[in-house]
Amino acid sequence: MEKITVTLSANAGVCVDISGKRIWVDALHSKKVPTFSTVSPALFSKLLAAPTFEKPDAICYTHCHPDHFSREMTQQALERWPEAKIFLPQRQLTQQVLVEGENPEYALGDVTLRFLRLPHEGAQYADTIHYGLLILSSQGNVLVTGDCAVAAPELLQAVTGVQVDVAILDFPWLTLGKGRAELAALAPKQILLYHLPFAEDDGNGYLDSAAKAVSRWEKGNAKLLYNPLQTETL
Repeated sequence: MEKITVTLSANAGVCVDISGKRIWVDALHSKKVPTFSTVSPALFSKLLAAPTFEKPDAICYTHCHPDHFSREMTQQALERWPEAKIFLPQRQLTQQVLVEGENPEYALGDVTLRFLRLPHEGAQYADTIHYGLLILSSQGNVLVTGDCAVAAPELLQAVTGVQVDVAILDFPWLTLGKGRAELAALAPKQILLYHLPFAEDDGNGYLDSAAKAVSRWEKGNAKLLYNPLQTETL
């Protein structure tokens, strides 16, 4: 059986290659927020030429905050690969599918994209339209949580009865006790932690904190995603 591969762009942007489909999630953004990283023009050029990002079948966004979504970059990607389907929870592009409702599903060949309405981290973002993504296939199931509030009970409810093979989560899910407790209940086979800065941007020691959390995690199934175009095969 083919492996599942996950490649980082920057911050919380990934490409998931599964069951012959290539799915981008929050992969293109250009606004650099303090202590985190973004897709610079140089990185964007490398991304467009990278075999791991080539010919996406779907370009998805969990929400439209500027550190997760760039309209201009997305338009450029669609000009390069016009057959890619675009999924957004707010109306941004004429050719997009508008993600709305509780847990809408969309077929992508033999792969199902199930968007999960989840709360965004932080009380100031309570009104943000935000979705996680559950990618379902015969090869395995991949959960991408976006900026879901750490330990939000809505996440466990949304994946009840689903074996999560790969969970891709913001790093506080492992550095905070409440996140670890919910991860134990979620019981993914593999964990990838993202929303981490590149080393040159890490002014707050997030990489060290996350690395220590990984080393202490008793399950031994967690890795960090923090280098541009880093690929993990699972």
